Amino acid sequence: MTVVPRILFVHAHPDDETITTGGTIAALSGEGAQVTVLSATRGEDGEVIPADLKGLEGNRAGLARVRESEIAEAMAALGVREHLFLGGSAHTFEDSGMEWGGDGHAVAASTMPANALCAAELTTVARYIAAVIDEVRPHAVITYASNGGYGHPDHVRVHEATVAAVDTAAWRAGRLLFVDVPTEAARETFDPNQPGFAETGFAPAQTIPTKPPVSEIVVAQDISSVLDTKRRALAAHRTQVTVSGAFFALSNGIGMKILDHEYYSIGAGALISDLRLRSGPAPHVLTDLDIDACETQDSGAGAADGAAGGALPLRRRRREPKKPGFFAYAHAVVLAVLIGFLGAMQHLNVSVFDLAGTPVILPWGLALSLLLVASGLWHLKTMYRSSSPMLIAAFVIVILSYVLGQPTWLPGADIIVTGMLRSAAWLIGPMLIAAVLAFTKVRRPEAAR
Repeated sequence: MTVVPRILFVHAHPDDETITTGGTIAALSGEGAQVTVLSATRGEDGEVIPADLKGLEGNRAGLARVRESEIAEAMAALGVREHLFLGGSAHTFEDSGMEWGGDGHAVAASTMPANALCAAELTTVARYIAAVIDEVRPHAVITYASNGGYGHPDHVRVHEATVAAVDTAAWRAGRLLFVDVPTEAARETFDPNQPGFAETGFAPAQTIPTKPPVSEIVVAQDISSVLDTKRRALAAHRTQVTVSGAFFALSNGIGMKILDHEYYSIGAGALISDLRLRSGPAPHVLTDLDIDACETQDSGAGAADGAAGGALPLRRRRREPKKPGFFAYAHAVVLAVLIGFLGAMQHLNVSVFDLAGTPVILPWGLALSLLLVASGLWHLKTMYRSSSPMLIAAFVIVILSYVLGQPTWLPGADIIVTGMLRSAAWLIGPMLIAAVLAFTKVRRPEAAR
């Protein structure tokens, strides 16, 4: 079976895809691979370089439209046919912004818009990425390392959400790669003593913002044959990037060399064989990845012979919760009968206080009984990850309470006085509580990872 490789790149803002992985994208596209680029935001908080466009700074909607057109031009230059924004038409995630910390690395901004990427729940961001993974069915997924490159909060959030998405997606990618820059490559990027730097007019860096690599660099993708393509794509991001010869600069004017390699570590999935790594990092992101096995979702997809420890498993699939069985419903009925009797006997108890000559009735019995109901129903929902046993229990409590309110049915069964407000509240309270809890989401413990 011959399968066209499918690779998904997940990035935070337009221009990130070109700066960090543009050569890899161009090389893969040139080889005939199906490349999809997913941008989490439209870079609404970006600074603007051209003087005639400075008015766009602070105009988030206006800058977003311009950057949409810029990334479309960059994608055309890189040969990418499918570019997506996270959330599609259903949801828009905005640039969270950043500030420079005292150590020269990016830190979270003091303020951010309500729909900023970093303001969203991690599980929400991951869910949208997972949907793209299931649609594209990539054999490899590429995103930032956990350090976010230079620490940008949106980069870190995209890393975290992509890792979680690979875990939760139904499609099992063969390899998850992280952009990770070797220390020596970072030094070369910001070295102002290289030939041609002086002619650019760019400023030399006082410190290197790139953080040290998180993991072992196992791929050094050679992009020397597509450097011109990467330069054209960089130039397309004209509000954010200035290109001069073999160098480029962002809005801070600090010059950076466009290197002829892009570097990656493997976060999960198929490893690269030790034999191949003896001579240094592999030359390609798909080295030792069995695309055919990935396509068939073979559990051993892409395992490299001789790789230390074999194939690194992608994150374990979360089990779908089992449907409640007989024991769950039996448990619900027994618990409901107990709560029903206790609540029926307790709910009429009150304490009366004199407040400035006015008697005040405190219905603590009803409050305690309804609290008992809420605790029992929540216990059932969280234990069985289902609303069904909880609703059955609420129904049993109400029916039992109704029976106990019929003095002609059972001798002495008059502990519920249906004409009293407290008894009426006790009769309808359990079902109202159950209705509220039925629409309350139970968060699985592993979702916090």
